[in-house]
Amino acid sequence: MNAGQIKGMNEWQVVVVGAGNAGLCAGMAALQAGARSVAVLEAAPKETRGGNSSLTKSMRFPWPDSRYISALLRGPHDHRVDELLAGRSRYTEQEYFDDWLRVSGSRVDTALVESIVRRSSETVRWMSESGQRWVPRSDPLPGDFPVVLDGGGQGLQGRNFACFERLGGTVLYQSAVTDIEVADPGRYVLRGAGPAFPIICDALVLASGGFEADARMRARHLGEQWREVKLRGVPFNKGAPLAAATALGADTAGNWERCHVTPQGVHLPDHLLPGQMHLSHGLARYAFPRGIVVNRDGRRFFDESSEYSSLAYVTLGQRIMDQPGKIVYQIFDNRVIEAGVLPKGYLTDPASVVAPSLEDGARRLSLDAANLVNEVRLLAGEKRLDDPPFLFVPAVAGLTFTYGGLAVNVNAEVLGGGEPIDGLYAAGVIVGGLYDEGYPAGTALMAGSVLGRRAGTSAARHSLGVRGAA
Repeated sequence: MNAGQIKGMNEWQVVVVGAGNAGLCAGMAALQAGARSVAVLEAAPKETRGGNSSLTKSMRFPWPDSRYISALLRGPHDHRVDELLAGRSRYTEQEYFDDWLRVSGSRVDTALVESIVRRSSETVRWMSESGQRWVPRSDPLPGDFPVVLDGGGQGLQGRNFACFERLGGTVLYQSAVTDIEVADPGRYVLRGAGPAFPIICDALVLASGGFEADARMRARHLGEQWREVKLRGVPFNKGAPLAAATALGADTAGNWERCHVTPQGVHLPDHLLPGQMHLSHGLARYAFPRGIVVNRDGRRFFDESSEYSSLAYVTLGQRIMDQPGKIVYQIFDNRVIEAGVLPKGYLTDPASVVAPSLEDGARRLSLDAANLVNEVRLLAGEKRLDDPPFLFVPAVAGLTFTYGGLAVNVNAEVLGGGEPIDGLYAAGVIVGGLYDEGYPAGTALMAGSVLGRRAGTSAARHSLGVRGAA
């Protein structure tokens, strides 16, 4: 591309595609590393900015002792820390790594996963220094991570945007990238919808999520049954930057036939938007280990107590899509109801049914009563479900993000033919190789922070080298 073709384009040192947590971490790190002009492109309008990151609340990281957690809480919560940790003195990097591989499956990029785990504590400190805050988790289920982000994903993203702009960064809204081309070695031209295009940059970070919002790509990669599915996330992640990068020659990685999908209340809308975090959390149906889960045929198809819900909820979400009608029913007896351990959303769901017997609940929801009673009888030696009345809670699948993505190394450099592509980086769930089957809760947000920080730092150094060479 010659100088005449470049003239008139919006020019930046570093451009980040995607304004989720990973993208904003990349933008902040690039500015801290010396880049003077950094733009983050957001496909959504400003009023619905923030991506899927704005709908979450949990980030998993190792901690060496209770003092580490106390330092993060920064306030009047210190006296609750021992209670909060429930007698657990620490969560080691090895335990974190083992949980990740055991739950996700071993067919992942273990070197990349290990590098994320090893850099997690340092990255959390960096986030804390940038203004992030954590609070104790309220009403935790067994195995839940003890602290969550203050204000959840909305709080996380509000602080991320504020820090990025305070450092001198620019957010360009309604700027969806559709095409990427190489201008010179290590420089890129971006085209797309919106007044900011065309854009040329010295270094490019892709942090635009997966292809979960594109029905055709879902059907192609996940299977035809995924063409129609509710999104537990935003409708903007259509996979165009991912496709553009592969067209440039970027390698792909990860399981393209699997995704992060969770059990949700049947009133989950077709998609969610930033600002609906509380709706998202209220629709979560993660208390299944306290009861049983059956399909329309009244059959159990899933071992509810094989793992803590925070380690098994995605596996259940995936299995829902294979059940008749893509719907399942979580059933609890009065012992659980009276204990007050079920999240509020279970008890206020208008689709839930309280029945005096298993047979009556099955009849009211058109389940096979005989099969259900037999399943409960077979469970007698393992789990009790014999104290009426019974609560029946229907659940459907809610798709959050896809697993297949770009291949990167531990420095967040995108690979092509096994080698780093000059000036191209990626972070967040556009990166493949992190998950194969299940999903340990809170790992994606942590991975996005770690790789976003590394991608931004690397991109800044690359851009400064380009400018220096020029």
